[in-house]
Amino acid sequence: MSRLAACCALCWGMAVSQGLAVEPKILTGHTDPAYAAVYSADGTKLVTASFDKTLRLWDLNSATTLRTMSGHTGLVLCAALSKDGNRLVSGSLDNSIRLWDVPVAKPVVTHQPHQGGVAVLALNADGTQWLTGGADKVLRIWNAADRVLVKEIGGLPHPIVKIAFRADKLQIAAADAAGFVRLFNPADGALQGVFGAHAVEITGLSYAPNNAWVMTSGAEGLVKRWPNAGTPQKVAAGHGDVIRALRVSPNNSMVATGSNDKTCRLWNNGNQQPLRNLDGHNGAVTSVCFQFDGGRLLTGCEDKIARLFDVNNGMLIKAYPEQAAAITAVAIHPNNQEVAVADASGAIKIWKANEGTEVRTLAGHAGGTFALAYAANQMHLISGGADKRVRVWNAADGAQIREHDSVDVVRAIAVSWDNLRIAAGCDDKNIRVWNLADGNLFATYAGHTDKISSLDYCRDNLKLLSSSLDGTVRAWNLALARQTHHFVAAGGGAINAVGWSTDNLNLVFAGADKSVYWDIHNIQHMHVADEKRVNGLFVHLNSSQHFTAGEDGVVKYWDSGSGNLIRDYKGHVGPARSVALNPNQQQLATGGSDKKLKLWNINDPAKPQYDITTPAEVLQIAYSPDQKKLIVAGSDHLIRGYDPTPPNPVPPMPPSQDPAQVTDGHPAAITSLVFALDNRTAVSAAADGSVRTWTIASAGATLVLNGHQSQVYGIAFHPTLPLIASASNDKTVKIWDYEKNANLRTFAAQGGAIYSLAFTPDGNFIVTAGGDKTVRVYNQADGAEVRKYNGPNDSVYSVALSPNGQQVAAAGLDRKIFVWNFGDPAPLKALAGHKDDIYKVEFNAAGNRLLSIGYAGNIHIWDPNQEKPLFSQKLPTVVYSGTYSPSGKQITVLANDGKVYLLDLPPEAQ
Repeated sequence: MSRLAACCALCWGMAVSQGLAVEPKILTGHTDPAYAAVYSADGTKLVTASFDKTLRLWDLNSATTLRTMSGHTGLVLCAALSKDGNRLVSGSLDNSIRLWDVPVAKPVVTHQPHQGGVAVLALNADGTQWLTGGADKVLRIWNAADRVLVKEIGGLPHPIVKIAFRADKLQIAAADAAGFVRLFNPADGALQGVFGAHAVEITGLSYAPNNAWVMTSGAEGLVKRWPNAGTPQKVAAGHGDVIRALRVSPNNSMVATGSNDKTCRLWNNGNQQPLRNLDGHNGAVTSVCFQFDGGRLLTGCEDKIARLFDVNNGMLIKAYPEQAAAITAVAIHPNNQEVAVADASGAIKIWKANEGTEVRTLAGHAGGTFALAYAANQMHLISGGADKRVRVWNAADGAQIREHDSVDVVRAIAVSWDNLRIAAGCDDKNIRVWNLADGNLFATYAGHTDKISSLDYCRDNLKLLSSSLDGTVRAWNLALARQTHHFVAAGGGAINAVGWSTDNLNLVFAGADKSVYWDIHNIQHMHVADEKRVNGLFVHLNSSQHFTAGEDGVVKYWDSGSGNLIRDYKGHVGPARSVALNPNQQQLATGGSDKKLKLWNINDPAKPQYDITTPAEVLQIAYSPDQKKLIVAGSDHLIRGYDPTPPNPVPPMPPSQDPAQVTDGHPAAITSLVFALDNRTAVSAAADGSVRTWTIASAGATLVLNGHQSQVYGIAFHPTLPLIASASNDKTVKIWDYEKNANLRTFAAQGGAIYSLAFTPDGNFIVTAGGDKTVRVYNQADGAEVRKYNGPNDSVYSVALSPNGQQVAAAGLDRKIFVWNFGDPAPLKALAGHKDDIYKVEFNAAGNRLLSIGYAGNIHIWDPNQEKPLFSQKLPTVVYSGTYSPSGKQITVLANDGKVYLLDLPPEAQ
């Protein structure tokens, strides 16, 4: 187990200790465990680092916080002060190292509109308001000038991942993590529409500048255009148990539902009001089917009886003879003269509709027949069942025409209205479609995450609906074989049945939550923009065209009305990640995973005007309204500024490869980047839930050193040079020049996580300790290993050097403190006494005392030359670290309870 994992595990259930030997002073303020500390050189101030992602600067005389330094998005695990005391460096679980001024911390001032994670941001057209959304499932509108909250729209069911302001400021759009887009009135928060846009991550959301529509892009490679108004989902309740079956009448006037509550109900399809019940069932109603003219309804019931009703008065016309098992599926022949009834024994019986006499029995499906459907051509009956087969029968004589292997149990069957296709929904979560004429497999639709429960073809033969136990209804574009839309029930749970209204737009579905839902399939257009994923979407200012950046590395220019490709821009090696159009509408900026920023003449896709190499993947791009500035957000969480219209002397010169400005304010991924109308202010949002405002004309933020691939456990300043050494869970040590913001060298110091490190007093060597059970010495100039110390047999969590550099002490899971002479790999001593894992060792300034901190709250002060501790104390909490004051008369202990304990040592321990 790593040190950090152990710490987290130990946050629970530690027993309170016996009485304390020294009554500590306590500093309170951190809201999560305090983890590391360092004193100022004069001993009057203390810096602490915490799991609450902050550092605090304390005045020890008043025991008050002078400054809280926020910016890390992960637990802050280590901190160090430069020898001159002017700089503080911290390392974090967010993999970053941040450099701060002391005593005033100067990371960028942040606005924290959302707690718990990702924030996204949009500005309204005149720049007076911000719209933000986040993982807290809340939309907030802010006054841009003073960040005063204007409006909050809460209660959204999922985290918000994309947002947009309509140009007329009369509507906002929010896309959530479940793939739904909701439209709201920003003035009163009223919901104006909702649609299930993508069953995968929504990667782009934008209004047309002329306010006419909304466009989305998704991680499945699709771009979709939607109306900017919609009808919220309608719902009706009445059943007392799960709804098993549903059909819409052919004349579109009624909806029939069958339930486990032993009722069949008819609903007005126009106003969603109940019409009447069809009574007489003695078990769950498992299936329903309207006659082709809509006048009668056939029901199937677990009481083994199928019944035919007059839908106009609810009267029972015929109860057919009891079958061998519960009825599982029913269908009415298009001529209205025969009905087909399947049961759980697998048999299919054909009955004369009016007389109730048996016409014939079909062998059906071993283990149960679960689905039946007649083709509109009156020639075919299709069935599916437990034997994983789909069978096509001659409706006239019952002869089997063809059999299809459906791979898994068949729960649903549908026949297209043009009689060309058979669709089968199976327990393997897939929908398979065959040609009815020749039996060839036409398509397989995948996307559901649980068994398919029902299917229904639209009468225009362009769309197919499917419902599933995964709680979704999905609509499929048959020409593209792609999903257009998805729907869920507000009450949640499995969806058991779905049906199209005959207008080809509206649909009805029902399931486990006992309610009936009406929704609308209102997509305007859809096209495939990339076979894998659309990463970036930008709508042209003319509202007639749009651009996509795709996983195939190509940026494409599309006609928004037809979805036809106008031209493409090839040049990125690897995925294209971002795209933006200059307000002059003549230049296109594209960014990629190849760390390239490319500027194109929009009319010339052959070669970019400028090709700029950046240090990171280009994930976001924004132009200033005056066209003079271009900023990009990279995968390294930095914002870089470029001039998109560089001077053009004779001979022509390309823009500099170096950014005009580099800012940093987000130690987490940047999710949104926009320019304000003043052409000087940019606003960015990040995955830590924060929003920052930048003045692009000036250089900006506190230095952030990115490069480690995992959390930073240890940090140290060089005693004389402007260097920082950092140790990480990624098994490396990095040497940084903090004046140059440069990683000078990286060396893989150990075979496991590196938990601790220290410079020797002369700065020539670095001593490290880590998860590979070793303590090692490296030459800091070239990373060459100088020495490996013997002794530890388990992970080493902490290492310390005596002030004169002559002794090394280290400890960890061995529960012993090993002391070495610097030049001798053999241990000088192994001090035993801890009954808990040791998280920290440190020499005092005189070098004659050694502090050790155990996770269970045990604190010992040692004379390195003696076998027994001089002083011992147990705190009533888990402790993670500690440090000596410069005088050696006080120690600070960092605890799981978030408190900072100051212990004044008795004279014998000093």
